[in-house]
Amino acid sequence: MLQNNDIAILMATYNSDRYVEEQLKSILSQTYPHWHLYIHDDGSADSTMEILSRYVEANPDRITILDYPSQGNAYANFMSLLSRVDSQLYMFADHDDVWHTDKVEKSYEVYRQQKAVTPDRPVIVHTDLCVVDADLHVINPSFWSMAGIHPEMFRTQGSRITNVVTGCTMLFDDAVKLCAIARTPYGSPLHDEWVTVCACAKGGVVVPVHEALIDYRQHGDNTLGAEVCCNTKNFAFYVSNVLSLFKENIENYKTLRSAGYGSYLKYIFYKIHNFMYYQLKYK
Repeated sequence: MLQNNDIAILMATYNSDRYVEEQLKSILSQTYPHWHLYIHDDGSADSTMEILSRYVEANPDRITILDYPSQGNAYANFMSLLSRVDSQLYMFADHDDVWHTDKVEKSYEVYRQQKAVTPDRPVIVHTDLCVVDADLHVINPSFWSMAGIHPEMFRTQGSRITNVVTGCTMLFDDAVKLCAIARTPYGSPLHDEWVTVCACAKGGVVVPVHEALIDYRQHGDNTLGAEVCCNTKNFAFYVSNVLSLFKENIENYKTLRSAGYGSYLKYIFYKIHNFMYYQLKYK
């Protein structure tokens, strides 16, 4: 188990040679100094490892490459990093984004303020994102606005049936990590979804920062992109897709249940509640 008493930034890479250098430069430019970057490459066939090795050689006190077998997908890659690094605080980093220079500093300050209020509860901080194209031209200055995401809708563990926490914006503490690695998920959740719902099941606090602190790059090779939140879909969409949505919700509930969520009746209640709340308040 690797020890790090500052912020452990966990980066998963795969065929990342086109964008990873810009991301590395943005992390090295952070105004908050107390962090260490841990990277695991999932079997890149391009020049990713050459770039990473060069940056490790130039910054041995800042960057460590963890050498172990390929994990096969983003969830397994990020969770394998999380299980191998021991720190007080953690952040996830995608290989193709660009962090604003104050991303770590501002996220940590919000975490520090929240932890002073809730010292005995797991805490997650997450931020908005600036959506950009492959060349970093702005598509939308607010991912939350673009996707119809309103984090205040999801303040309780019961209402958190749709994940609105984007992994590359998260800062969370060791208590959150322990919640996530203590359980085995049903299905194939995203790493950010799994960490968040496990923490919430243990009384965790999720704090949104209404500021974009990252350029969220959209390009043809994205594993996941800037999708529209399900709350923005209208009633006609649900009627015309009732069977597929029923199956999707069964699978989603099973994942939530494996993280410690309550009964299916509770899930249905909040599914209806969240849809109606969105339609009445934001439509």
